[in-house]
Amino acid sequence: MGAPASDQIEISVFGPGYGESTAVHIGSGSWIIVDSCIDSETKSPASLLYLQSIGVDVSTAVKLVVTTHWHDDHIRGLSKVVQACSGAKFCLAAAVATKEFLETLESYDERHGIIAGSGTSELCATLKQVREDGRPAVRALASKRLMQLSANELSHGGDCEVWSLSPSDMQFDLSLRELGNLMPQEREAKRRAPEQGRNDLSVVIWVRIGENTLLLGADLEEPGDPSLGWSAIVGHAERPQGKAQFFKIPHHGSANGHHAKTWSELLTQQPASVVTPWNRGSGLPTIDDLKRIRKLSGAAFSTSQFKSVRGQKRMAVVEKQIKETVGRLGSAQFQTGHVRFRNGGIVNPATWCVESFNGACHIDSLIGNA
Repeated sequence: MGAPASDQIEISVFGPGYGESTAVHIGSGSWIIVDSCIDSETKSPASLLYLQSIGVDVSTAVKLVVTTHWHDDHIRGLSKVVQACSGAKFCLAAAVATKEFLETLESYDERHGIIAGSGTSELCATLKQVREDGRPAVRALASKRLMQLSANELSHGGDCEVWSLSPSDMQFDLSLRELGNLMPQEREAKRRAPEQGRNDLSVVIWVRIGENTLLLGADLEEPGDPSLGWSAIVGHAERPQGKAQFFKIPHHGSANGHHAKTWSELLTQQPASVVTPWNRGSGLPTIDDLKRIRKLSGAAFSTSQFKSVRGQKRMAVVEKQIKETVGRLGSAQFQTGHVRFRNGGIVNPATWCVESFNGACHIDSLIGNA
C-alpha cells in the first residue's frame, strides 16, 4: 500500500469488531483522523499504524483529530494518536470540553476504585497531552466549522471545509444538567460513573472537499425528539448545505441510529456507505439492519465480519468442564478490517477505487452467508 497522490482524496475506515476510526486524505498530503480504535494484532491505534505504514509523517500531515464521544469503542488509543499528531488541532464535543466536565472526569480518574472506565482514563490522558503541548481543544457544536482550507492550498484545486453537525444546543444543555450525577460526593459509596444513555453527545462530522462530501455518523442515535439526535441536525437552519456521497453509518448500523430524513435530506441517492460492526453481546448490525443499509446504498461495505445470532447454550456438564480446564471461552477477535476509497485525482475526480483489507467486505457477502 502506498500513499495517495497529492491530488487524490482518500477515505479509510477501520474496525476490528469493537471500535472504529476514520482517516481522510483531504489533499496535498494533509489528513484528518476521526476517533481511534486499537488494531487487534499490534495493539496500536489502527489509523496511526496505517498512515505510518504508507510513509505519512503524522506529526505534520495530520491537521485535525476528532473524538466523537468518550465511549471505549471510539477512544481507545486516542492519547497516542494525539501525541503522535503533534501538529493537529484536537476537537471534542463542547459539553465534554467544559471546565465542569473535565473536573468531574479528573475526579473520577484520580480516585481508584470508582474509575468510570477506560474511556474516561483515555480522555483524561488525551486532554493532559493537549494541555502539555499548549494546544487548545476545539469545541464541537451543531453546525460549527472546525477547519477550512482554500482551493489554492490543495493540489486538486478544490477547497475543504470540516464541520461538526452535533451535539444540538438542547443536548448541550441537558448534558450540563447531568454533570451533578457524575460528580462523586464526600462520604458517598464508591461507584462506577454511569454511562450516558444514548450517544447523544456524539459528534457527527461533515467533510466537504471540492465537489465531494462525506458524512461521518459516529454513534449518534435518533430519539424521535426534534431538538435531539438526527432530527436536530436535519432541522438545523445553519448546517452546511448540499448532500454527501459517502456515509459512515452511525451506531454500528443499528436501527436506533437510523433516521429516514438523514438519507433523503443529507445524502445523495444511493451513496457509498461503510458500517463498523459491534461484535459483542448479540452483535450489530443485524441481518435486517444490513438489508436496510444495502437497499439505501449504491455500494455498502463492512469493516469486518459480525455475529448475527447468539451462540447456543452449552450443557451444564460442558460448562463445568470448561471452568475446570481453561476457565472460560471468549469470542474470537476479528482482524481489524480496513475499507479504503480513493478517487482518481484531478484526471478522474468522480472515479473511485474501493479496496477492502483484513476481512473487510461488501455487505452482500454477509447477507448471503446469513
